[in-house]
Amino acid sequence: MQQVCLLTVVSLFVTSAQCKTPGLQTRITDRALEYATEVALDILSKQVTGQQIPDQHGQSGDVKFDITGMNVKQFTKPSSRVSLIQNVGLSWSTSGTGLAIHGDFKYKYRKGIIKVSDHGSFDLKANGINFQVKIEIGMDGTGRPTMKAVGCSCNVGSADIKFHGGAAWIYNLFSGQLEIKLKDMVGGGNGLLCKQLNTLIDVTGMKSLQKLPVTVQIAKRFLLDYRFLSKPSFQTKFMETYHKGEVYWNAVPVDAPFAAPPLLKSSDTSRMMYIWLSDYVFNTMSYNALKYNQLQYNVTNKDLPSGVLNTTCPQSTCIGKIIKAIGTKFPNTTVMLYMKSTSMPNMTAQNGSTVVNASGDIVFFAQQPGGKYTYFLTLSATMSTTISLMIQNEKVFAKVLKLPISVTVKDSNIPVSPEGLNFIVKGIVSVFVEPKLNELGAAGFPLPVINSVHFTNTQLTVAKDTLLIATDLKYSG
Repeated sequence: MQQVCLLTVVSLFVTSAQCKTPGLQTRITDRALEYATEVALDILSKQVTGQQIPDQHGQSGDVKFDITGMNVKQFTKPSSRVSLIQNVGLSWSTSGTGLAIHGDFKYKYRKGIIKVSDHGSFDLKANGINFQVKIEIGMDGTGRPTMKAVGCSCNVGSADIKFHGGAAWIYNLFSGQLEIKLKDMVGGGNGLLCKQLNTLIDVTGMKSLQKLPVTVQIAKRFLLDYRFLSKPSFQTKFMETYHKGEVYWNAVPVDAPFAAPPLLKSSDTSRMMYIWLSDYVFNTMSYNALKYNQLQYNVTNKDLPSGVLNTTCPQSTCIGKIIKAIGTKFPNTTVMLYMKSTSMPNMTAQNGSTVVNASGDIVFFAQQPGGKYTYFLTLSATMSTTISLMIQNEKVFAKVLKLPISVTVKDSNIPVSPEGLNFIVKGIVSVFVEPKLNELGAAGFPLPVINSVHFTNTQLTVAKDTLLIATDLKYSG
């Protein structure tokens, strides 16, 4: 089975203890656990229904019997309860499970000279089945979540057998022992249900956990690291997790030289899940983008409305007309702008708003015959960009709201008027920078969830250094 069960929904995000401040923290509440048990029971029902049961052979007094061809025809979902166990994981218990089993029998009765043999079929209804299992949740050496079923127990309340075919008086000779055998096959720590639960948790659940994207490549250059910092933390009403939450340069994954700030405190448990996302996640990406020369770009006419960077034009909208010294010194050519950040763009979340502060240089070159470029101007630019954030399809998306840019002359071989600077800001920088930022924001920032789990009734709160996502969950497996 390809999709996740109870504990995959629950354990997607599990970890704890704060050996360092996390970049991402999650909280799975008891509401999520209750929903997850319903998902798990649906999966268990599908796995158990149709399950083949090994043949059984036995003898009761003068009767030898063989039970063959047994399979589960029906699974009745029980009521269930999940509780959290400190420093261990979860305890999952149910009551009221029912099973219907169909099979074939044959028997041989011999007493003195009397010999009777016959065969037929039977239907068993087992009711009042209760099971309990503990699930240890932790992490492996690579920072991925782990789960393991421990101490499964199962009790069968009653079993009612109806035989079809054969001599009725002989049933009474072996039906009691057969009932015991069948109850033992279904119940007990090594019975049908516990075997299926162990498989559900140890095999199906672990396979699903392996699909959890704890590391994600971004733009083929960066590595988003959501690995666990340590084992889970379990409270009465929820479990909490702490993740690294850092973006590395993929080829050289080295920690940034600054720590994540403390995350917003909250005691809310009204939703199924909470995700605290630190602005540290975005700032580590900015740090590596600057360090590895990703925040630089050559802007040419192909990036802007047609002809804007021409030095000669019949209209009044090209750079050679607005800054006349350019048109006079470099006629009938085009200008290239080399834009680069001079410091790390820094994102700050605070009181409902998210701002990205950045600074850089804009270096101007005029294209010369033969493809050479002649330098003539450097501007220093600073901007403080306000962005809006939204959650969709389990990603964080961003859009520019305000993009105020201040430009001053840093070095120049030509005179530049205030009108010329204004043209550069509004007619060139804004036209190029804002679409580029929105393009990045529209790509989305992935959150650590698997494909079968989706957010519903989601709310985003922007607080100091923190994006807090409160959401319910929906399983689509």
